[in-house]
Amino acid sequence: MVNSKMEPLVELEAEIVELEEEIPNRATRDHLLALPKRLLTEAQDYVRRGSAQEARLTINCAWALLERAKSEVRK
Repeated sequence: MVNSKMEPLVELEAEIVELEEEIPNRATRDHLLALPKRLLTEAQDYVRRGSAQEARLTINCAWALLERAKSEVRK
């Protein structure tokens, strides 16, 4: 079972991977997903340090950027 603090991170990572697979052009993929990936890593660090509020805010930012990337890809 996934720890409840880690579940949003797992879901975010799965969405990033799914979108990566949808984008055939590597340059486009790297451009659209670099920041969400970096924010995922930062959120993971916050969780490890026990900074729940910072992790949640970072995850929310990453989700917003990921949604924007999805809309760009699906235009």
